[in-house]
Amino acid sequence: MDENKKNEIVKWIKKAFSDYNSALKLMEGENKILDTASYHCQQAAEKILKSYLVYQDIPFEKAHSIIYLVNLCSQADEQFKQFYVHAEILTPYATNFRYPGNVFEPELTDVEESLKLSKEIILFVLGIYYENAVFTKDQFKVEDNKNINKQI
Repeated sequence: MDENKKNEIVKWIKKAFSDYNSALKLMEGENKILDTASYHCQQAAEKILKSYLVYQDIPFEKAHSIIYLVNLCSQADEQFKQFYVHAEILTPYATNFRYPGNVFEPELTDVEESLKLSKEIILFVLGIYYENAVFTKDQFKVEDNKNINKQI
């Protein structure tokens, strides 16, 4: 794999980690910030899926739909189809709570579920990279990613 492509994948992975870690931090303590935490869960899943699309040389549009991204990823590996339910749950978090509307923030259980679902997608994609010797687990043990590594 060419170094530029590998660097682009790493950038997407690090952004996914940053979003996941942000969601974890927003869930700490008594004053949890649920609306933003749910958004970051969606973003983490979106970015790790985009890393896989770069890895597979599959072009994608600028979109926030996890359903769309899972669909594209499934073109290269049908195992991604297992994430359609995840995608249906996570996709609305891109916008549902970011703007004033009927629902101001999700329930705590919804955010806990979105953390779990985004983590499962992240682990799956990272597993592909590890299995194919694209990256090693040690490559992502940097200080700003410590929370996800602790969780994983």
